Amino acid sequence: MSTSYRALAIDDSPHVRILMAKLLKRFGFEGVETAENGKVGLEKCDSFKPDAIFLDGIMPEMDGLSVLREVKKRNVNTIVIITSSLSERDKVLQFKESGADYYLMKPFEESKLQEMVQKVLNLLATRQKVE
Repeated sequence: MSTSYRALAIDDSPHVRILMAKLLKRFGFEGVETAENGKVGLEKCDSFKPDAIFLDGIMPEMDGLSVLREVKKRNVNTIVIITSSLSERDKVLQFKESGADYYLMKPFEESKLQEMVQKVLNLLATRQKVE
């Protein structure tokens, strides 16, 4: 049984992508990839097959909601964490109804991301035991 999990960070901000990649590796993901927009993110989903996706809610070209819906269509088990500064109740509800597993408000503190990563890794480990 392997415990090496992969994460994909999809965000249009180069700064956020670099930071997320560094922190996701530090907090326990073995493989980490990044994508600068939803279209590239979906391509990487197909080739990289991440266990978890940290997805920006607001991006040009293809917004987070569209990416989320497509990811869940392709693999309902992929864990999706929305990372967004959007706190509007309706928008958050839309993400949840579309299959988002978690929501992490931006800007987030390193400790909040670490807590989120731990939740995700625990969930992945639990799922693996069931298989």
